[in-house]
Amino acid sequence: MLKKLHLAILLILITAFSCEDTEIQNNIRVLVQGNVVDQNAQPIADANIRVYADADTFGADRVLLGEGVSNASGNFSVTSLFGPNTLFLVDVTFGDQFSIYRYQTNTEEFTPNDLIFNLETVELKALTNFTYNIIRESGEDNTLQYRFTYFDANCTEVYEESVLDESQSYCNSIRFTGSTLNNLSPNAENRSFIVPLQSQVEFSYSLNQGDEVSEIITINSADYAFEFSY
Repeated sequence: MLKKLHLAILLILITAFSCEDTEIQNNIRVLVQGNVVDQNAQPIADANIRVYADADTFGADRVLLGEGVSNASGNFSVTSLFGPNTLFLVDVTFGDQFSIYRYQTNTEEFTPNDLIFNLETVELKALTNFTYNIIRESGEDNTLQYRFTYFDANCTEVYEESVLDESQSYCNSIRFTGSTLNNLSPNAENRSFIVPLQSQVEFSYSLNQGDEVSEIITINSADYAFEFSY
């Protein structure tokens, strides 16, 4: 009896959350436009622009509405299908070596009067792989607590009726990675994370639970390698 009750509840939940499909209106077109640059304000040609809609419910499909590329000046203008959905998304990308930008809004509650979504200037940041090796060269029983603080290159901007909602957006988010090295694991070798080129990484460490020391590392080359011994 209990199993049947659980099954009935599951079926009700599936029905409740899958009753809405992503809606596309074939008689409406919108224009998505803007300009793509790198962190030095130089135009990026052939960046990919993809426009999606998503009802954001269980079982609903994310639908590609339109796509295009930026020109030699970094400008793009993409004609797209449209529909009133919880999520209207524009992804701007340029391969694996650059960050990702996403524009997000709710078209159930908002349709621009001129049917133009103007993203203005979109910045994609060149990325580099930050690899580090931390080796214990001192005697046994020495411990090291370390932490890297850096910026996430990817950016999502959420708009409510064409107004940026900073509370839901995340751009230049701060990330952390670190660990404690001891006799069980004295070294951290060939570890890595992705950071924007020309950004700064803060390396903080404490030897044998002493005072914390910090230094700033400027990422000025691709495939940056960091070496530290204690």
